[in-house]
Amino acid sequence: MKRLPEIFIFLLSFAYTDSLDTDVSHVIVDHKGNSIIAIVDSMDLNTVYYTNKSDNKVSTIDIDKVYFIYNDFDRVYHYDWSYYENLRRITNRTGEIITLDNDSINFKGIEFSSNRINPEILVHGTNDTSFYMKSLDVYKIQTDYSILHYAAKRGFWYSFSAFMLSAAIDTRLKWTDSRRFVPQVWDQYNDLLPGVKLLNLQPTGVTFASVSYLIPLSVLGSMLWDIYKDKRSFYFHPLEKDTPYPRSMYVFSPKYLIGAFTKKTLLRIERSKLGKYVFSKIRKKIN
Repeated sequence: MKRLPEIFIFLLSFAYTDSLDTDVSHVIVDHKGNSIIAIVDSMDLNTVYYTNKSDNKVSTIDIDKVYFIYNDFDRVYHYDWSYYENLRRITNRTGEIITLDNDSINFKGIEFSSNRINPEILVHGTNDTSFYMKSLDVYKIQTDYSILHYAAKRGFWYSFSAFMLSAAIDTRLKWTDSRRFVPQVWDQYNDLLPGVKLLNLQPTGVTFASVSYLIPLSVLGSMLWDIYKDKRSFYFHPLEKDTPYPRSMYVFSPKYLIGAFTKKTLLRIERSKLGKYVFSKIRKKIN
């Protein structure tokens, strides 16, 4: 159902251009800012089918590699999850907008419209004025350093998860069938904890020293990495169709990847003969 608005915009773009230019061009932009000028034929859950205007060859691209798609009349009919996630991270922060004409606009707040026919940005200026501007007129938005809290969160969870996973593996390697389950697990995870008299945790775990400095180092390293990679800058409309972004706009999220994989798998099962039968029975019981 989520593809229906995209299909509607796609069909509307053709209907709109019949009276103006029947050879409308569509621009497929990937996460690195590389652009393909084409005529999009169709798209489904996994693939975008298009005819490349440079050589008139019919080609395909994995939809997970597409950042967004727009046409000559600035009608947008596909946004990737990474695009929405980048917008979410920018919203209501302070920063600076760089337009395609290299104009700079400072703002103290920013909001994004979900309208794909006339995609716009509501900019709250530093002089207490607000105005709308076309989102496809924006080349880059650079936020303040508060955006680094995503790096801090990522650094913590990656290092913390590594310690928890290593403790689980160590528990399995040292497993003894003669001992009960809880004491064996507790012995391994107790090594990660400090000595606390109130909880009767004495002495300090042998791995606690590593935890106490490796996790902060991981957080600091993640933040420095994001500063080095300039992850305060978010890119949108490429300056030139053959010029990529200075950095990739892909957002890595294990949670999203698992959810997308599960959704696609369920849809494939539902489209099979057995899946249709099983899902129809489930729906009848629910309804």
